[in-house]
Amino acid sequence: MKEIKVAENKTLKLTNVLSREIHPEEMASLPVVLTQMHNFIKSNNAQPIGPIVQAMVVGEDRQMHLYMMQQDYHMDAVLRVKNCLYAHYTGPMPESQLASYKLQVHAFENEQKLTGTSYTIYVNQDEDDAVVDVFMETK
Repeated sequence: MKEIKVAENKTLKLTNVLSREIHPEEMASLPVVLTQMHNFIKSNNAQPIGPIVQAMVVGEDRQMHLYMMQQDYHMDAVLRVKNCLYAHYTGPMPESQLASYKLQVHAFENEQKLTGTSYTIYVNQDEDDAVVDVFMETK
């Protein structure tokens, strides 16, 4: 079943987050980078929890920066992003970007300004279906 549900004024809260910027030249070795992140978490006597989070952040340089994030049981930081548009996607993984597109259309139709920063949480993936949550920060 394909479905995208949209909501406004949601808050994304991630606790105990390990974050790593992914440079364009590292994209081909993304699985290795994710393994390194998991190994770092485990080497600090913690366990990764929750899904992998992909963040697309507009930097001070006005360029898009990609970060991969993973929550764990040990670190102490909290990431809280308020006033987000939210989409919950269920369907084939190759079509999951439709959730981001739908939020962009929703913002346009409702005259909402987006900051350009988005967070994609891969809740569940298998060969046929995926569950993906997308948060887009609004101004």
